[in-house]
Amino acid sequence: MGKNNHKDKDKEYEKKKEKKAHKKHDDCGCNHKEVERQVNNPGNDIVRFPRITQSETSLARFKNFILYGFNDSNDASFSGFAFSNNLGESWTDGGSLPINPGGVNGGDPSIAVDRNGVFYYSQNGTENINGNPEDVISVSTGTINPDGTITMNPPQIVGRGQNPGFQDKAWITVGPDANNPGNEALYIAWTDFSQPNSGSKIRFSKFSTGITLTPIIQSKTIVSGTNETFGAFPVLDSRGNIFVFYESRLPGSFTQLGVPNRSIRMAKSTNGGTTFSINVQVSNGLFEAAATNVVSCGPNNNRPVILVDQQRVIRMFEIPQAAIGADGTIYVVWNAGTVVGIRTFIDVYLAYSRDEGNSWNQVKVTNNLSHSYFPSIAVNSEGAHVQYNHFNDPEGIGGIGDGTFGIFTKTFSLANDLTAERMVSNRFSPVPINNPNFDPGIANCYMAEYNQVITGPGSCLLHSWGDNRNILNGQHNPDVFFKLTASKKKDDGDFD
Repeated sequence: MGKNNHKDKDKEYEKKKEKKAHKKHDDCGCNHKEVERQVNNPGNDIVRFPRITQSETSLARFKNFILYGFNDSNDASFSGFAFSNNLGESWTDGGSLPINPGGVNGGDPSIAVDRNGVFYYSQNGTENINGNPEDVISVSTGTINPDGTITMNPPQIVGRGQNPGFQDKAWITVGPDANNPGNEALYIAWTDFSQPNSGSKIRFSKFSTGITLTPIIQSKTIVSGTNETFGAFPVLDSRGNIFVFYESRLPGSFTQLGVPNRSIRMAKSTNGGTTFSINVQVSNGLFEAAATNVVSCGPNNNRPVILVDQQRVIRMFEIPQAAIGADGTIYVVWNAGTVVGIRTFIDVYLAYSRDEGNSWNQVKVTNNLSHSYFPSIAVNSEGAHVQYNHFNDPEGIGGIGDGTFGIFTKTFSLANDLTAERMVSNRFSPVPINNPNFDPGIANCYMAEYNQVITGPGSCLLHSWGDNRNILNGQHNPDVFFKLTASKKKDDGDFD
């Protein structure tokens, strides 16, 4: 493990490198207005009330075209999507992904795109395999049409369990194939809840890119043992090395609060996914759950949550997200709890590695009295940009503040450490009534579990998130949003 500090020589090196980079690139080349847009069609909620929840966002960009995925309780298919052909200035709600005969689309989107502009939308699902329904991870490919729309194709199975059982929360990425130089591949990682040892296995697949997916490596276990695992997130470097980050919990500790029992770990493959022989801890030791309470969310379903009141909670994980800079530096973010006396503080942390994941340095991104959660990260020439939710706390009371939250960002670089916090969303949002959930299509205690930020052209950042600012028939309405932001050059000060 690396030390939790930033050495002077690293800072000086980074300052020289960034100054040189600014001479080569126009880092203010975004040239787009910062405009916030609602992505889903509000008319669909009016027609289908009270099935009105949109949440858990992911997006990918090819030139000025953006595909945006989200959970959507409007339809029988839980996997909703929207698209923009003008870099987010306007949006078309595309409805839901196609469903295979006998299949179920279960949401939890992760979206990627290849160098040819083929999009990949992964989801939890159920498919008919040899006459039997089986929980799987599937991917729907999408191609841009000449008229600026997109055609999403029926799901293809890319992930199965060690045995039949629930498969959950895949993240995907597209990148170089170390075993086939010059070609790209699609990489998938997820958690297998099949028996034995339900929830302790991370699975991995690798497929060729293109509209029709061809397996290269099919559904292999890359992490196993007695610890509970969740939230596997894969990234690749320019040489095709594969890094899969995930949350690891001590056995039986899911609902144990106030005790260090969680960590962020990384499994690494240097041979294109054939083996993952390297597994290291990323976080500094064990940390505590990012939750304030454990509540019942239904029969035999106790959950760690941030408690706003008895009817409003946010169920919590410590899911990591990661990104790699052009210089090969790897960045990982997650949220974690700290108990001081009788108070719990929930903050966002970042770790970075400059030696391909062998050693890590940890940075505390937020240091607020009120809770911060749902972090995501994107890296460009301006630094590592961390997006997160943060409770509004105008009175400085901490915790849940006034009970509303907004979307914020900070930027980290070795040369300049952390910038000041900046609000991304235009408004603060309440937590909806969700225990029991007002939406009959949504589980109790659910208010999403992640959002995502990605890089755009130049210094642009493309933000996606869900919030509940809108009201429909007296209910706070979970919708999904987009905003493009751009950072200025370092010598021009902070953000606009």
